[in-house]
Amino acid sequence: MKLKTKINIVSISLTMVILISSFTGIYFLYEHFAITTEAEHLQTRALELTTAISALEQTEGIDMVFRAHIPTDGAIIVQDANDKTLIRLQTTAEKIDVATQKNELYTVKSFGNIPYIAISTPMIWPDGQIVEAKFIQPLPTITENLNRLFIILLLMTLLALVPIFLASQLLVRLIVKPVTKLTTTMERNIQQSSFEQLAVNERSKDEIMQMTSTYNTLMAQLEDLHDKQQQFIGNASHELKTPLTVIESYAKLLKRRGTENVEVTDEALHAIIQESANMKHLIEQMLSLAKSAETTKITVSNFELSSFLQTIAANVQTAYHREIHLKAPNVVVMTDESMLKQLLFIFIDNARKYSDGFIELHASVDEYLHIEIRDNGIGIPKQDLPHIFNRFYRVNKDRNRKTGGVGIGLSIAQELALRLHATIHVESELGQGTIIQITLPLHGGNPYES
Repeated sequence: MKLKTKINIVSISLTMVILISSFTGIYFLYEHFAITTEAEHLQTRALELTTAISALEQTEGIDMVFRAHIPTDGAIIVQDANDKTLIRLQTTAEKIDVATQKNELYTVKSFGNIPYIAISTPMIWPDGQIVEAKFIQPLPTITENLNRLFIILLLMTLLALVPIFLASQLLVRLIVKPVTKLTTTMERNIQQSSFEQLAVNERSKDEIMQMTSTYNTLMAQLEDLHDKQQQFIGNASHELKTPLTVIESYAKLLKRRGTENVEVTDEALHAIIQESANMKHLIEQMLSLAKSAETTKITVSNFELSSFLQTIAANVQTAYHREIHLKAPNVVVMTDESMLKQLLFIFIDNARKYSDGFIELHASVDEYLHIEIRDNGIGIPKQDLPHIFNRFYRVNKDRNRKTGGVGIGLSIAQELALRLHATIHVESELGQGTIIQITLPLHGGNPYES
């Protein structure tokens, strides 16, 4: 069942239940008050008759007194203590009688579809005995009024269906139309592989506006991820195509000319080995980038900063025979040690590749931990600085090809920095070197949060 149908059924049914309950209450309240009013009038008549009878000293002419107080189209029945009827007067041809209860104010009984109300009251008979006088009166006016009221309430209920239905349609329009529009847009996006967004009514602050804004944010993120995926596939294909082409060319050369020419064979094998190594490095970096993009759990631990940086500097000096100038305070910090080590290795490795002198590694502490990596290498052009963290972006392809770079390392560094809640600032000038400044919280928090 569609949401539109459900809303119509629920809203109309609920409103009709409320209307019918209200009108039913009105009907029975009117009936109760109308009958109670007639009973009070009948009690007044009985009181007047009781006063008149108590003034008599004999029963002669007593019928005339009763006839003066008999209800219209009704009856008066007087019985003694032994239920013997002393007087019975009525203005109807049909004999009527209603049994009354002593504990009830009145009793209602129908004769021929006409309700009759009866009350009983004690009075002193002229001879001194206590008798019971019963007054019976028809209620045709109340019956007619109740019938009219029923018809009026029924017509009001039927007429109310029109505004109820219109209100239900308005409710459907307010709720279902945005949902339908959202569904249609989503289906169109699926069919056309697009990322169409919805117009947002900024003046409206309701849940529909929030849903629309959330959907637009989701579409924007999906579009960004799609663009990055397409860029990644294109760049990865291009980067893999070059070494594969070289390997294929030299393999065909060896097949065509054999291994008799030692120089050609050595050149081919060297190129194949070199390009295979490049491919291996590229694939490893691609896997590392994919792994860093996953939502992995951060393992925060306390460790001593100075010894941590000394270990990194010693490893670089041992592996690449490059001098590292280290300056760091002897403080304890709290963050993911493994991720921070990987982040620093990426920047130190870049400094090693694109400079020949020593590398400076400095750290300082205030409200945050600041780590600076400085080299005196070839530097980065200013126009390239905004793009260096893009995947597969390379400042100089020939230079990066010689150093084995494929433009993924800094993308990995950016992903790691995001997970560590760290910020990265890069300063560089051609021929003057590069400065990498990393800022992260001392206690594993978010520097963006106050």
